[in-house]
Amino acid sequence: MSQFILDLRFGLRSLTRNRSFALVSILTLGVALGANTAIFSFVNAILLKALPYPNAGRIVTIGGYNSLKYTAAGAAEMSWPNITDLRAQSKTLEGVAAYQRATSFLYIGSEPQQLHGTTINAGAFHILGVRPELGHAFDEKDDRLGGPRVMLLSDAVWRRSFGSDRTIIGRQIPFGTAGKTRTVIGILPPGLQFPIDGESNDFWMPLNPTLDSATLTHRGVVFLNTIGLARAGVSLAAVNADVNTIARRLEHQYPDNNTGLRMAASSLQEWLTRDIRAALLILFIAVLLVLLIGCANVANLLLARATARHREIAIRSAIGATRGRIVVQLLTESVILSLLSGGIGLLVAAWGIDLLVAIAPRDLPRLDSIALDTPVLLFTLALSLATGIIFGLAPAIAASRTNLTETLNDASRGSTEGRTRGRLRNTLVAAEIALSLVLLAGSGLLIRSFVQLINVGTGFDHHDVAVVQVSARPSAYKEDAQIVELFRRLTRELGALPGVESISAANALPLGPTEADYSFDIMGQPEFAPGHHPVAITVNILPGYFHTMRMPLLRGRDFTDHDGPAGEKAIIIDETMAQRFFAGQNPIGHKIDLSIDHEGKIIHPRTIVGVTGAVRFESLSQTPKMTVYVPEADSTALRMFLVIRTANAASIAPAVRTVIRRIDPLQPILSISTVEKMRADSLAGRRVTLIVLTILAVLALTLAAVGIYSIMSYSVAQRTSEIGIRMALGAQAPEVFRLILRQSLRITVIGIGTGLIAAAAATRVMRGLLFGVAPGDPMTLTAICIALGAVALVASYVPARQASRVNPMVAIRYD
Repeated sequence: MSQFILDLRFGLRSLTRNRSFALVSILTLGVALGANTAIFSFVNAILLKALPYPNAGRIVTIGGYNSLKYTAAGAAEMSWPNITDLRAQSKTLEGVAAYQRATSFLYIGSEPQQLHGTTINAGAFHILGVRPELGHAFDEKDDRLGGPRVMLLSDAVWRRSFGSDRTIIGRQIPFGTAGKTRTVIGILPPGLQFPIDGESNDFWMPLNPTLDSATLTHRGVVFLNTIGLARAGVSLAAVNADVNTIARRLEHQYPDNNTGLRMAASSLQEWLTRDIRAALLILFIAVLLVLLIGCANVANLLLARATARHREIAIRSAIGATRGRIVVQLLTESVILSLLSGGIGLLVAAWGIDLLVAIAPRDLPRLDSIALDTPVLLFTLALSLATGIIFGLAPAIAASRTNLTETLNDASRGSTEGRTRGRLRNTLVAAEIALSLVLLAGSGLLIRSFVQLINVGTGFDHHDVAVVQVSARPSAYKEDAQIVELFRRLTRELGALPGVESISAANALPLGPTEADYSFDIMGQPEFAPGHHPVAITVNILPGYFHTMRMPLLRGRDFTDHDGPAGEKAIIIDETMAQRFFAGQNPIGHKIDLSIDHEGKIIHPRTIVGVTGAVRFESLSQTPKMTVYVPEADSTALRMFLVIRTANAASIAPAVRTVIRRIDPLQPILSISTVEKMRADSLAGRRVTLIVLTILAVLALTLAAVGIYSIMSYSVAQRTSEIGIRMALGAQAPEVFRLILRQSLRITVIGIGTGLIAAAAATRVMRGLLFGVAPGDPMTLTAICIALGAVALVASYVPARQASRVNPMVAIRYD
């Protein structure tokens, strides 16, 4: 222990005597360690930290999919009857529950408070292992068709809206729609999130009372998410085998709706992180590469410093210090450097985490749990210690190889020992260049993908369109005709606002989630076999929607106010459907049997009256899916998006609120935004990955440039006498300049060649993040090689220029 303290004190004194070296090393590693800590805080919170449920390790999600069309990766919602059978027949699950996201309003205060919550089966809280802090959870008596109007509140809503009043249990509160109430039966623990997504969890209600009898019995209505609790000791593979046995059984029993049905189970944590896992792991690998580049830079500095200390090390060897003892002492100095760098890294990480959280997509799971907590601090400590050993070991071993006779006679400059260290320094710089190329290749591919995405055709004009989401109050608008009239009146009066060019409404918008996908048959064409029915996104719209969104009407006409219950059963299809089913013919006048009621029955054949351009839902990276449009008057939706084309889309909100309050003071407004913001939000995840990886690539390039500059400067300093002799014997300045550049070029070419091989393999793991560009895109790699070569040339210019200006007489005297 006393020896360690002596090494520590000696190391601190040594670094104090070389403040410039210590400062450069600490800042270099501090930035790299800080970047690693910041990214690891995301990896830890999202991918590694156990979910905040007592039963987290046994909770699985179960999704259904049509194996004739999709793979298990597409497993998602299921129908209620299939979920009921899964619950009854499963041998590996001790509980199964369905849930669906919901939005409603709390009517206290001056205007309704919009709350986000979940309708969920009674058994879900047993699956999660969660019990209310106050009151009790709902049970099977509550969770039935026609059951009592009960609810659970989150701790946050209880404290914020009811002042932590414990007498809230059993009280009826104005909730749901104006004039309606629900009885609060429990308050859930602070911070409870289920489901874990971008929205808050403000309330929970029993699922079954919110469904209608047709939904509860028809297997073709697929819209519920499902979780289950695996029995103790049962593996995920066993659960998957069990649920697929049930799926095949249901396929044979109910072929009309379940042909091709398969089910897939995955851990809840894996399901939550499926969209972000690849990007986070790639970023984590990227920051580790930056750290390795930083280590190579500091190792080069240590090698240069060891050369300057060669007499000191030789004297210590001469008076009895073993080689192992010298290595330990030098490693101690390296670890001191890395620990000090770790302290700086924590400051960098605190700033970096705040920045990353600020720019991260709002729907990123567990975003609020990202922090410099104990696991992250332990990671930083361990990484700092490992870093000290990584960058210090090779220089320490090289420095400990001392030829006493040559060193004490001051004749070591041209020794084999010096050449060995020179090769090690060159190798380290070549490695920096190779690692930098890998990062630059990844960043370049993401930049090209992002450019491809923002330039991809959306099928509409996203500029200058405000979006107002409104849900008609069921208590005030009970009939379809009343709902339709509300939206028509809203469009009339909002359309009269100054600056409004046009206005319409739809229940789903491009680049947003879809409300419903329905199967269909085409009259006059062969019927589809069970399980092979095509599916189309179905959108309810008001007349003028295509004009407002500037979507081209390629054939036929738009809807009019006469298209409704009393008029023609009209439908408009997009060009994706037209090209698939009506290639080479005019689809106008053909009829489609669209199953749009909950029992899957054909209400009435619909006549195609128009064909519009294709648009992209969900995201820009998804290819356009078949879409059909039906009049709102003929297939009424309670919740609609009012789309308003106006020059002041970003500032129209106050005027919109005034108009809606005048029409109906109790009418809630769910949100006011713009289509342009929706488009930006759809790119948010890719944008963050691109920004972070580009910053890391630039940092890596900067460190590589510094490494090239330092190794060339050191080489010139070491070869001063040689250069002086060359010039005394007749070598001209341009020849010396080219000599140094050739040395730099040789290192750079080796680094780029190695980096190209590594990049070809590494960028393949990014395939899922790319759009419109291949992982080994030659154009991107060529541009990066040229850029990296140019940076190396610039970094070598100053040392080469210094070498070409060496005074031969001074250099020879220096020797």
